[in-house]
Amino acid sequence: MTEESQEHKQGHEIASAPSRDRWQKLVEERKIFIVINSALITLLAGSLVANQIMIGKSKEAVGLTRRGLISQLTFRLTGGSGGDAKLIGDLGQDAVKLVFMQGAPAVYGAELNVNFDQVQESMNVMKEYDPGYGSRKITLSGDQLQRYINVAGKISCEYCCGAASIIFQDGKAACGCAHSQAMRGLAAYLIQNHGSEYTDDQILRELARWKGRYFPKQMVQKMSDQLTSGQYTPDIASLILDMKLPKYSGSSGQAAPLPSDIKNLPGMVGGC
Repeated sequence: MTEESQEHKQGHEIASAPSRDRWQKLVEERKIFIVINSALITLLAGSLVANQIMIGKSKEAVGLTRRGLISQLTFRLTGGSGGDAKLIGDLGQDAVKLVFMQGAPAVYGAELNVNFDQVQESMNVMKEYDPGYGSRKITLSGDQLQRYINVAGKISCEYCCGAASIIFQDGKAACGCAHSQAMRGLAAYLIQNHGSEYTDDQILRELARWKGRYFPKQMVQKMSDQLTSGQYTPDIASLILDMKLPKYSGSSGQAAPLPSDIKNLPGMVGGC
């Protein structure tokens, strides 16, 4: 190799050395960046997991599990007396238990294919029997009509159409909303087909149970207020029929009257 070639080779090696150094430095910096990025991702993932765990524990602590507070506190309706609700003396929890029903009601649930867990579908079935608006309306007369007036006149649809009673004193419909139609339809159906199996108060209780599913928030609040005050409207009184109530803080301790004994019903309020 000539002296000129050797000098050229040495010059090339000297020139390429800084390039290799820069490349190695870039490689090292990239490795450090990847490690830092991976650590940040791991930290973020860990934070998200921890956050979800804390949220889950918080929900569990206040009763808000996946199925929700109401679902936890409800009970499956298996009989006509409503005696399955185990009251614990906690006003909020007991109010939910007394108002919010689940499952198929006894006696008529299977034959009508209605279920407290399928509110809209069940409403559509029951309103077909409404004596006023139903497509399969039931016509009552004599003693059956009087029973119908006694029962339906004691329950209102105040949270929807504003009617203080779902019928007028002559038994005609006072409200055309679907909730009222379904309650009237069920009342007529039970009186016509199961009149000997239910007292008037027990029929009213079935209507109030459905009202609790139509307006759960309002009815739970209404139940809480009346358990505390000891002053009952017929719908709430029917829901605690045959129930032994604990003593709630601030309550009068007075036993609830039978729904049929409550006479001071308000007049019609608002329109339909």
